[in-house]
Amino acid sequence: MVYFTDIQKTQHYIDYHEIQVPWEEVVKIIIFSSKIIKKKGDKLEIENENYYLLCHLSGNILYVINAKRK
Repeated sequence: MVYFTDIQKTQHYIDYHEIQVPWEEVVKIIIFSSKIIKKKGDKLEIENENYYLLCHLSGNILYVINAKRK
């Protein structure tokens, strides 16, 4: 189980992915897909049928690095 108290954007997400996947959609994906989180090294992958997110957990903050439509 992964625990976090805050979700924040990384500069990479803002620069390259925010236009493709708006922040409101990212938050919905994280909240409603929180049980299908895969660990990949020090990163977390969150997927649903339409989107893929790559995140990093540091302390209690989940940082969104990448967000793409499938």
